[in-house]
Amino acid sequence: MAAIELATGVWRIPTAPFDLVNSFLFTNSDGSLTLVDAGLKNAHKKVLGALEGLRRAPQDVTRIVMTHSHSDHAGGLAGTVAATGATVAAHDRDVVYLREGRLPATDPSRWQGRVFGRLPFRGFAKVEVAESFMDGALLEGGIRVVHTPGHSPGHCSLLHEQSGVLITGDALFNVRGLRYSPKTFCTDVRLSRETAQVLGELDYETAAFTHGAHVSRGARDAVRAFLAGRPS
Repeated sequence: MAAIELATGVWRIPTAPFDLVNSFLFTNSDGSLTLVDAGLKNAHKKVLGALEGLRRAPQDVTRIVMTHSHSDHAGGLAGTVAATGATVAAHDRDVVYLREGRLPATDPSRWQGRVFGRLPFRGFAKVEVAESFMDGALLEGGIRVVHTPGHSPGHCSLLHEQSGVLITGDALFNVRGLRYSPKTFCTDVRLSRETAQVLGELDYETAAFTHGAHVSRGARDAVRAFLAGRPS
């Protein structure tokens, strides 16, 4: 799938049909590229196709920043690392899951989480994480870390301050309208709802979602209205 330009040097890469799963690409100051999230298993093929369409080489991707450690974000990580040689960066509290190829626990206070936690699958190929970060860190490419835990312990949203592009990660979805992440997959459902509120306090022009199409007109107002219980 072709990359969709969100701003100068910023692209969304759909890795599943109907914008159901997206990765993101940012141009660094030295011309190299940072990829955010790696999609499901075999999503690296979509990423490589998007790079080819941009006339960039796989080796131009020097870092992969993970919003969190679920299979629809990290399933394609090992393949992408192998294809690009990029290093991996993640929040300190999610590093262990990526290194061990396992998912964080789901919320035991919710029946959805208890059922999902008993299913006998789950995981993804282990990867080495070269760099960990914390809330507020400014990463290469001008990407600001906004720790929004609850979906996972180290879940982060990411703000590209120069372009005004916000990546919500799974703090918010845009599938049939704005919505919170499904309770089934959250480590702490209440906390995930609480920390999502910070997204209404940031300054951005475009809201980009790992799940769903981006919003480029009135994005901040739409997010704030949703968080206030007044979806537009």
